[in-house]
Amino acid sequence: MKNKEKKESKFKKNFKYVILTVVLFIPFIYSFFYLKAYWNPYGKGNIDNLPVAIVNEDKGNRGKELIKQIKDADTLKLIETTEDKATDGLYDEKYYAVITIPEDFTSSIESIDSTKKTHPTITYSPNQKYNYLSSQIIDRVVSTVEINLDNTVNSEVVGKLSNNVKSVPDQLQTISNGFETLNEGTNELANGSNKLVSGSNKLTSGTNNLNSSYQAFDNGVSEIKSGSNQLNSSMQTLNKGINTLSDSTSELNNLKNSVPALTESISSLKSGSDTVTKGLNSYVAGVNQIIDANEAQIKSVLKQYDSNNLPQDDKYKSLTNQLAKLESLKTAGDDLQKGNTNLNDGLSKLNSSTQSLNVLPSKIDQLNSGIQAIQSGSNQITAGVSRLDNGINTLFESSAQVKSGINTLATGATTLNNGMNTLNNGISTLNSSVTSANNELSSKLTDTKKEVKKVDGLKNYSKNVVKINKKVVNEIPSYGTAFSPLFISIGLWVGALMMFIVLYYDKENRFESFSIESKHHLKRTLCYHVMATLSAIVLAFLLQVLLDFNITNIPLYYLVIILTSNTFMAIIEFLIVNFKDIGKFIALIVLILQLAASAGTFPIETVTKGFRWLNNLLPMTYTIRLLKEPLMKIESSLLTKNLIIVICICAVFIAINITLDIIKEKKELSK
Repeated sequence: MKNKEKKESKFKKNFKYVILTVVLFIPFIYSFFYLKAYWNPYGKGNIDNLPVAIVNEDKGNRGKELIKQIKDADTLKLIETTEDKATDGLYDEKYYAVITIPEDFTSSIESIDSTKKTHPTITYSPNQKYNYLSSQIIDRVVSTVEINLDNTVNSEVVGKLSNNVKSVPDQLQTISNGFETLNEGTNELANGSNKLVSGSNKLTSGTNNLNSSYQAFDNGVSEIKSGSNQLNSSMQTLNKGINTLSDSTSELNNLKNSVPALTESISSLKSGSDTVTKGLNSYVAGVNQIIDANEAQIKSVLKQYDSNNLPQDDKYKSLTNQLAKLESLKTAGDDLQKGNTNLNDGLSKLNSSTQSLNVLPSKIDQLNSGIQAIQSGSNQITAGVSRLDNGINTLFESSAQVKSGINTLATGATTLNNGMNTLNNGISTLNSSVTSANNELSSKLTDTKKEVKKVDGLKNYSKNVVKINKKVVNEIPSYGTAFSPLFISIGLWVGALMMFIVLYYDKENRFESFSIESKHHLKRTLCYHVMATLSAIVLAFLLQVLLDFNITNIPLYYLVIILTSNTFMAIIEFLIVNFKDIGKFIALIVLILQLAASAGTFPIETVTKGFRWLNNLLPMTYTIRLLKEPLMKIESSLLTKNLIIVICICAVFIAINITLDIIKEKKELSK
């Protein structure tokens, strides 16, 4: 029984050292496991373990290229699946997020070549309830993918634009060649226009001559009409004589008694025939002269139509008809002359017969024959005169139309000439403009080729137009290093608080020097600061060994951690020793406030406004700043400033505690 009690007593005695050891390791345990767990959450082997479902519905190859790009970056754990499985996995918290590539993803990217451009759209659906920070991490990855896609599309757009710009000189060269061909054509057109203007001038001159000549023709037609009337009257007289002669043949047997009258009639007939012959010859000669003159004029105008390739309009046809009518008149004149010749022959025979009235019986047959010849010639002359009269009437009636047509032709020729002059001026201006434009284009083509060379390499340049040269000030090697000042400070605060809870309130009074029952207050304060120093050294050493710290100054590193540990110990001792349970509650509240307002994680400017003013009042604000110096890079001014503040806080609370300890000990001794 006694041995058992001795063993239990020995175990209890040794166990208190175990407790002391555990208490010493509390700051390390708290700091180490937090820092170790989150030392590099964004590094390879960590962030690429985040399961994210990706649904590729793209009908082209761009979707596959995007998936390969994300996988090659090793930023996420991509799991290709269907839309239904992805949705179920998202709500069942199998995936942190779902990325959906639509079926028109490739066609949308390639729409840059069309007039109807569409934006490729990727749907990203994070489950923030599952883990909010994971959604923020994935957001950053997706944003990077978006930037890369933008750069890729921009590069393709710029590449296509560059190719189009590069084709401009060749197109300009083609235009220049076209201008040269056009210039040759305008030169030929100008030459043709000049010839056409020359022909138009000749046509105008010819129509003017025709117009002036036709006036004489019109006067001749009037004279022909008058002569025709006289000829018609003469033929009536002749016919009367012939009729009389014909009537006289029935009385040939009485010719002897009628010889004087017959001789007189024949003489009169011969005189009238001579007059008719003279007038007819004069008439036919005048008609032929007028016909020949106007026929030449009309043929000249028709020749101008043919030589200038003018259209055969109504005026052309009218002149052609008029030429035919002149030919008909000439034929009628020939018939008149033939009839007149026959008439003269008959009259000659009749005249001869009158010389031989004594041989009248033998000559009656000849007389009858002559009379028949005269009648035949008279009929021919009458028919010719009728045809000639009809032709002259037609010619007289159409003369006004022909004159009007010639006037119209003259006006049209003048208008045509004016238009051709205007056309020629326009062609000259066009030719000059084409020549000038061709020269200007040729002079600018070389400059354009030089300017276009500037787009070389623009496609690659546009992938990353602005390069950011990142020059980090006070670079942090890892995520864990950045948060070490916060977690070390929290560990030391929690360690000091746990020491008082475990040692100060020990009901079994195993730790007399640390106990609430201790009468040596000053000694107790010293013991707690010894424990704070030891726990700080343990923490500093183990973190240095077990974590990848790049300590800038090892002595400063240990000094700062020891100073921080003693500062927090002095504050907590002041709160718990003097305010008991309320002090513990205040210590917890201060810890919570320091977590929120000490700027250990987020910049103080980003926290809620109500916490910002607390930042400068909390001791952990300065211990975090002070711990950054040996762990990252020493800034002398900041080190000095924060070191003085922490030392002052530590000294003030230690002084208060020692003063209160001395006062309490004096009171107890006085009792």
